[in-house]
Amino acid sequence: MPTLTKSTAVLAVADVPATVEFYVNILGFNQRWLWGNPPTFGCVGMGEIEVFLCQQPDLAGRLDGHQHFFSVDDLDALHGQHVAAGAPIVSPLENKPWNIREYTVRDCNGYHLRFSGPLTDERPPTALDALPSHIRIESGVPDYDTYVSLFTSVGWATHETSMRSALAHTLTGVLATDARDGQIVGMSRATGDGRYFMIWDVIVRPNHQRQKIGAAMVQRLLDDLRHGGSPPGAFVGLFTGRPGFYETLGFKKDFGMHRGL
Repeated sequence: MPTLTKSTAVLAVADVPATVEFYVNILGFNQRWLWGNPPTFGCVGMGEIEVFLCQQPDLAGRLDGHQHFFSVDDLDALHGQHVAAGAPIVSPLENKPWNIREYTVRDCNGYHLRFSGPLTDERPPTALDALPSHIRIESGVPDYDTYVSLFTSVGWATHETSMRSALAHTLTGVLATDARDGQIVGMSRATGDGRYFMIWDVIVRPNHQRQKIGAAMVQRLLDDLRHGGSPPGAFVGLFTGRPGFYETLGFKKDFGMHRGL
């Protein structure tokens, strides 16, 4: 079957030159080309992304609030540029419930332009500065039912065969227990061969998040790996959509490759 290789938005606008000026001077796009004299069609771009602008004032007048979505490699930097340029931001920069970080700008024709990037670690007002005294951090690996329960609590998909295999091949693990009721509220685990290690499944139940439990579990896991005879400088890696959290624990974004089987 044929495969799509590129998609370019074509926006109906009231005035092509005025819209190009807005995208260039306020949003930081580049003018790529104009068609006609006076122009009735044009193109602006940023990086590899282009947007076509078609002069259709009657249609443009009925499109207020229509949306277009952009993925950005440095969202905070672009947001800062837009704020400095006076772009009309109609939705603030923040982590969204649909698991992206995003803000929205209203362009000069009424389109809502959604700029998005990866989630960042944000400290909410309810966050604690120290691990609660009733949380116990101990070495251990959960049983299968607890493992499934923790996955389910944060909305992760479960697969019995692979999860049982993961537990069986775990080198060391850490459990967080709420001493008030004995419930296991978090876990993390590691695999490795003595010199190269990977951290997996750093999970905290939602009603116990933002209480320093995740950080305490990772630190305990690292301590256990050190005390297990691993040589200084052994590699410890992980996959995450929230690098900011792990950077506070000493991890660094670096190079790497991966693929699925």
